Amino acid sequence: MMSVAVTAQATSFDGKGKAPATCTLNGSTYTCATIFADANDVADIAGGITVLVTSDLTFGYFQDLRMAATARLETTGSYDIAITNTQQNNFSTNGATIKAGGDFSLGNGKTMAANIIGTNVSLVGSSSKLTGTITASGAVDIVSGSEVTGAVSAGSAVVRSNAKLGSTLTVNNGGAITLESAVTIAGAVSGGSITTSSNVTLNGPVNVSGQALFDSQSIVYGTVNAGSLVLKSANATINGNVKVTGDVTLENSTVINGDLDASNVKTGDSYAKINGNAAVNSIYFGYGGTVSKVITCKAPPPNAPKCSCVTTASTYSYSPTCAAGSPPPPASVHHFQITHSGNALTCQPQTVTVTACANAACTAPHYTGSVKTTLQPGGAEFTVVNGSNNAATVSRSTAGTATLSASGAANASTCVNAVAGGTSCDMVFSDRGLTLSVPDHVSMTTASVTVQALKSASAPNAGKSCVPLLANTTATVNFSCSQLNPANGAKPPVALKNQDAAGYTSVSCGSGSTGVPLKFDANGLAVASLQYPEAGNVGLSASYTSGTLGASTPAATAFTVAPFAFRLKATRSTTTPVLPAGVFARASEPFTLQIAAVNALPDDPNNPDANVTKNFGKENTPESVKPGITVTAPAGGGGTLTGSFVLVNGVASGTYSFDETATLAITAVSANASGYYLGIQASGFNTRGTLNPGRFIPDHFDTALPAPLTDTNEGDTMDCTNTGGLVQPCNKRLVYSGQPFQLIVTAYNGAGAVTKNYTGSYAKTITLGSWSDSNDTATTKAVAIPSIGWTGAAGATRYTFTDGVGKLVPDAQGKSNLPYFAFAAASTPSNPTRFVVRASDGDGVSSQRSVPVEQELTAISGQLYIAPGFGSATAPMPVNLEARFYVNGAYRINPAFNGPTPAVVSGALLLSNCQKALAADPKTGACNSAGQLKLSGKAQQNFKNGKASFFVQGPQVGPGAVGMSLRAPCATGTTCAVTDWIGYLPRTVGNLTFGIYRAGPVIYTREVY
Repeated sequence: MMSVAVTAQATSFDGKGKAPATCTLNGSTYTCATIFADANDVADIAGGITVLVTSDLTFGYFQDLRMAATARLETTGSYDIAITNTQQNNFSTNGATIKAGGDFSLGNGKTMAANIIGTNVSLVGSSSKLTGTITASGAVDIVSGSEVTGAVSAGSAVVRSNAKLGSTLTVNNGGAITLESAVTIAGAVSGGSITTSSNVTLNGPVNVSGQALFDSQSIVYGTVNAGSLVLKSANATINGNVKVTGDVTLENSTVINGDLDASNVKTGDSYAKINGNAAVNSIYFGYGGTVSKVITCKAPPPNAPKCSCVTTASTYSYSPTCAAGSPPPPASVHHFQITHSGNALTCQPQTVTVTACANAACTAPHYTGSVKTTLQPGGAEFTVVNGSNNAATVSRSTAGTATLSASGAANASTCVNAVAGGTSCDMVFSDRGLTLSVPDHVSMTTASVTVQALKSASAPNAGKSCVPLLANTTATVNFSCSQLNPANGAKPPVALKNQDAAGYTSVSCGSGSTGVPLKFDANGLAVASLQYPEAGNVGLSASYTSGTLGASTPAATAFTVAPFAFRLKATRSTTTPVLPAGVFARASEPFTLQIAAVNALPDDPNNPDANVTKNFGKENTPESVKPGITVTAPAGGGGTLTGSFVLVNGVASGTYSFDETATLAITAVSANASGYYLGIQASGFNTRGTLNPGRFIPDHFDTALPAPLTDTNEGDTMDCTNTGGLVQPCNKRLVYSGQPFQLIVTAYNGAGAVTKNYTGSYAKTITLGSWSDSNDTATTKAVAIPSIGWTGAAGATRYTFTDGVGKLVPDAQGKSNLPYFAFAAASTPSNPTRFVVRASDGDGVSSQRSVPVEQELTAISGQLYIAPGFGSATAPMPVNLEARFYVNGAYRINPAFNGPTPAVVSGALLLSNCQKALAADPKTGACNSAGQLKLSGKAQQNFKNGKASFFVQGPQVGPGAVGMSLRAPCATGTTCAVTDWIGYLPRTVGNLTFGIYRAGPVIYTREVY
C-alpha cells in the first residue's frame, strides 16, 4: 500500500488577477458560492478585501482561514458560518471582521482574533478564545471555560460556567442575561434583566431595567441600577452604590458596600448589611441586619417619626440612624454650567460638558429631565438628559478669544475651566496646534497617548477643516507635566516613548520640558506609550518647534491615574497564645489591618513602599478606602468587622477586630460614593483588594448544665443542698461516679458574646476533661483528673452546635452520648471529690479563663442498697431500695437522688443463697422452684428522696430465705453479662425472709370481717 501526502492549497482573495472559479470580483468585493476549492484548502483574504458567500459556510476538517486585519468575510441572506470541526485551532485572522447573515458558531478549542457579527452567535463544545468583539441581533451563548476579550452585544446572553468576558456585555431591547457559576466579566453589564449563579465576578457597573439577581458568593465591583434586586445567601456582595426603582431582597449574610436607593427593602434572617446610606419607602431588618450610615424614609406620612419606615424582627432590637424624607426632584433648570479646557483649534469642534443646574451653586441634585440648549460660539444645539451632556461642542473658524455661553435656561450660564481652574468662560481658538489625548488609566499600566499635529486648512477651507502639520515623519515633541490633584502631592516623572521604541524617556513634572521622538503618520497622528507611578489628576502638555514652524497643545491635557489595587496586610496584636496553622485570630481579638493603595508594579519584599501610590488620600477632596468582609465559611455566616484607621501617604493602618468565628476574606474598596476613584467610572478605577487572613476561632468556651434542673431526667445532676450538708465539699451540683450528665458548651468571643457561626460542621470536635480547679490558687495548683468517659461507643456523635451552643442531642435511635466522671478505682469507694469540667477543641480553644466559667460538680461513690425483708410466705413482700453515697468510711442514704428509675422486670431479679424451704441444695445456696421469686402485680415506686420499692410474690412455702440483688436485664431471648441495674449504683444483696417474722409489733396479715 502506498500513502500519498496531501498538500493544502491556498485560494487567494487579493483583488488582483482572475477571481476563483466559484467567485466574481467587483472592485474590492468578491461574491462566491464557496471560498474553498477543495477539502484541504486555505482561504487567504488580503487587507481591504470583502468576500461575500452566498451559501452556508461550514469549515471542513482540513480547511483553514487567513485574513488581514482590514479584511471582511460575510455570508449573505440568512446563511450560517460554522467553524467548529476543523483541525485548525489557531486561526491567523488578525482582528478581521467575520459576519454571518444567519448564525455564527465557533468552538471545540478554537482560538481566533476577529470581530464577529451574526444573528445568533455561539461558542460551543470545548472552551475557545475569541480575541475581538461579538455583535448579535439575537442570542449569544458562550460555552464553559471560553474567553472573549472584546465587547459583547446581543439580544440576549447566556455565559456558561468559568467563562470570561474581557470587556462589556450589552443586551439590547430588554433581553435577559444569564451568567452561570464562576463567570468573570471585566466591564459594564447592561440589559433587561440579569440572573447569576454562584461565584460570579462582575468588575464593572450593572444596569438592567428589570430584576437583578446575584447568587451566593457573587461580587459586583461597581454601581448597580435595576428594576428590582435580589442578593442570595450567602455572601453575595455589591461594592458600589445601588439604585433600584422597585423592591430589594437581601438574604442572609449579603452585603452592599455603598448607598442604596430603593422602594421596599427586606433583609434576611441574619446579618444582611448595607454599609452606606439607604433611601427607602420601607425597610425590614432580620437579625443582625444593619445600615451603617443614615436611613431616609422617602415618603413618610405627615408628622411621622424619622424611622417610621423601619421595622425589625420580633427577636431583634436595632435602632438605626434616620433622617427626614428627601426633597422632591428639581422641577426646572436654574442655569447651565459649561466645563471646558480654555483652548481649542479653529479647524475642529471643541468638546465641552454642559450641566443642567437646579440651583445657583450648581450642587446636586441636578435637573434630571430632558432639556435643549444652544451653545456659543458655533450655535450648535444639544440635548441634556439626566443632568449633563459631556459630548457637546463649541466651534469658531477664526483665531482669537471667544466667550462661551449656553441659552435655554432662566438664568445666565456659568463656566468652569477644568485645566486652569476658576470660572472664566473665555476660550482661546488657534489656527495650529497639537491635540493630545491621554486616557484615564491605572497607575503603572501602559496608556496609549495620541498626539496629532494639526493646522487649519488653506483657503477656501480655512477654519473649516484641519490638515496635518506633520506627516510621515519623526519629530521631537517636547512634553511637560504637572500634578493637578493633589496639587501638593508627590510629583514623580512621567515615562513616555513612541509606542514601538525600546526605552522610555523620563519627563519631569513641575520643572521644564523634555523631548521625546515620535513617529507621525500621513494623518499627522503619533501614538506614544505612557506610564505614571502615582495616583491623581495629571496635566500633560506638548509643543513642537522647527525653525519658524511651531505648535503646542492649547493647554495641559488632564488625565486621571487610579491605584491599581489595595494591598491588605493583617497582623495579630499579640503573639500569645500561639495559634494552630491556618488560624489567624480569636473572635474579637484586636489586630492591625494595613491597606496600601499600590500601582501595578509587583510587590518588592525588601521595599514594600516601592509601589505605594502616596498621593492616595491627599486629593483636593481626599479619597479613602472602605474595608469590609465576605464570610466564606460557614455558609450563611455573619459577623462584624470593627475598627478605624489613619490614612498617611497612601497607607491606611488601624486596629480592627472581627466578632465571630469564620473563614473570611477581608475586602477593601473605594470609599468614594460612586465606588470609583475620584468618581470616574473608567476601567480599573473601582480599586479593590482582598486578603484571606485565615480562620477566626472562639475566644473561649463556657461549660454549664442545661436549665431547668429537674433532677429527674436522664443526664440530670443532683442538688447539693438536698443532702442536708452531708456531702462535703459540695456547693453546687453532684453526680455519682459513672453517672452520665448533660453539659452545654457555648462558644464566645472576647467581648462575651456568643459566636453564632460556631455551628454545624464548622464547629470542631469537643473534648471534655476534669480538673481539680479552673485555676491555681494561692495554696493549691490546679491539676487534671483524667476521669471523663462517654456512654457511647468510640466515634459516636457528641456535641451538635447550633448558633454557637453545643448540646448532646439524641441520635436516630433516641440515644444520647453523654459524659460521666468515674473514680480511678471503681471497686473502692472514694470520699466526695470536687471537680470542674473543661471543654476544648482541636484549635486550642478552652473553657479555662482567669475568671472561672467552668461547670463545677462533686463526684460521689454510690451503691444500690436492698434492705432486709421479713414477711408472710403467702403474701406480697415489699423490696425496699436505697440510693446511697459513701462518706467518711460509711454509706448513707442519698436524699438528693430522685431518679430516673428503670422498670423492675423479672429478668432484673438476681437471686442467690436460698435457704431452708427455698433451697435446692443448702450447701451451695441454689434455689429450688419456689425460690425463683416472681414480681407482684403491685405498682413499683420510683426513687424519691433516695428511696424506691417494688413487690415480689411470696413463694407459698416456708420458712425460707433468699438473697436478692438487681441487674440490668438482657434483651428478650438473649443472654448477657451481669451488670448493675442502675449502671452507676453498684448492686448489693438484700436478704428476704419468708415465714419468719421480724421481732417487734409488725402486722403482716390483717383479716377484715
